[in-house]
Amino acid sequence: MAPSVQAQPQVQGSPILSLLEQGAGRLLWIYDGIRHVELPLADGRAVIGLSCERQTWTLFTIERSGKEVYSFMQDPAWGYQPAGSIAVSRLCTAPLDVAE
Repeated sequence: MAPSVQAQPQVQGSPILSLLEQGAGRLLWIYDGIRHVELPLADGRAVIGLSCERQTWTLFTIERSGKEVYSFMQDPAWGYQPAGSIAVSRLCTAPLDVAE
């Protein structure tokens, strides 16, 4: 039987903004204007991309138990999604290293 999950109050705003602000997202680097952010999962991690200027986001990879289970390179429907007003989020305003 799966453990029960207690419902949390909903935060107004976009779901991705709520996830980024409430989660333990860690800035990795910026490349070509896209901020790469690591989000911890219970058994792995996800790496997303944030375009703060365009206020969009995308999923790059998901790893579970040390294995990649999703990669944008194998997803024909991959693209950027609206993210709401993420430009004011801590992940868009914090300084970070530029990847070369």
